[in-house]
Amino acid sequence: MPDVPVLTVTSIDPVLRDSAIAALLLDLPDAVAVRHDITPDGYLHRVVHDWSGVRDRHTQPLDHGCLSCALRADLLPVLRGLIGSPRQPAQIVVGLPVSGEPHPLVHALQPWPGAGLVPGARAAAVIATASPAALTDDLFGDDLLAERGLELNPDDRRSVGEALATQLEYADAVLFDAPAGRREHDLLDHLTGHRRPRSVITEVDTTGLVAVHRSPDDPRGDLTRLPDTHPADTREVWSIDLHSHKPFHPERLHAELEALGDGPIRARGTFWLPGRPSVVGVWDGAGGQLSIGAAGNWPGEVRSTRLRVTGIGPQRESVGRAFHRALMTDREMEGGLERWDGLDDGFGPWLGDEDEAGIDDLSA
Repeated sequence: MPDVPVLTVTSIDPVLRDSAIAALLLDLPDAVAVRHDITPDGYLHRVVHDWSGVRDRHTQPLDHGCLSCALRADLLPVLRGLIGSPRQPAQIVVGLPVSGEPHPLVHALQPWPGAGLVPGARAAAVIATASPAALTDDLFGDDLLAERGLELNPDDRRSVGEALATQLEYADAVLFDAPAGRREHDLLDHLTGHRRPRSVITEVDTTGLVAVHRSPDDPRGDLTRLPDTHPADTREVWSIDLHSHKPFHPERLHAELEALGDGPIRARGTFWLPGRPSVVGVWDGAGGQLSIGAAGNWPGEVRSTRLRVTGIGPQRESVGRAFHRALMTDREMEGGLERWDGLDDGFGPWLGDEDEAGIDDLSA
């Protein structure tokens, strides 16, 4: 018997998410939907339903701040119970909590070491929902999720743009609530690195979405594996790929954070610092908010500082200049990295020690 495809729906708008789930169920009459929400009083609420009605409903407290852990602990047993049951669905549609990230679930469904935790299931398409009318403001505005009541926990300091950009860049398809214009399509081309299927919610290609097989080696969502190319700039949308083998100078990086992160831009990539040459620094920013953290170690002596920046404002040249100002100079590199040993570079709260990994926010 073939594996049951699991479609994952993400959104920053509960109405768009639920409309997309309804559209999928309309075209997939033998499917079951599993939808999770975070209640205002901090509970995880789950509903399992199909077109015949609600099959199951459950609410539990969030005992710790790791929503991905709590969601996985609740969702995976539900998926296992659906698969192999007398009423096994032909497809499963998972609606993640609003502003949630899809890659933990997709990772759990992929057949590679440490994953494949639901036998009989496979990761099909990841579907992001968005509104063309609000796309620019949501991606590049300075609203925080908490200001819209969309935060996943009390410590969630992400901007709306951070959450939405992550969802769009990871998706196999984008469902709009209305036809999108040329600028919206160009913007998605630049964010994703290449074109992906897009349609309005009333015209969902469910056959194509179900047929998707997410590969364990898919680079989407991996800030250390950005696309090698991006579409040509248009009159309204641009991207710039900034790359150097040299590290950022810590003091100058602090001084350039605002220039590198402020305004209507989306920036992501990797960097390194001279006092911690083995640490892969990851850069993830949108909407004037910047998240940086450590993502393991560089492979041997291969290191790079690379940022992909997409924007709609006049910052293209100024971002490039700020990037190069923040880099170590050739003369500083000639002095060797040893002189940085033991010096406080000011990034300890975000990058930790060389053998630690974490992620946190800096406000640009």
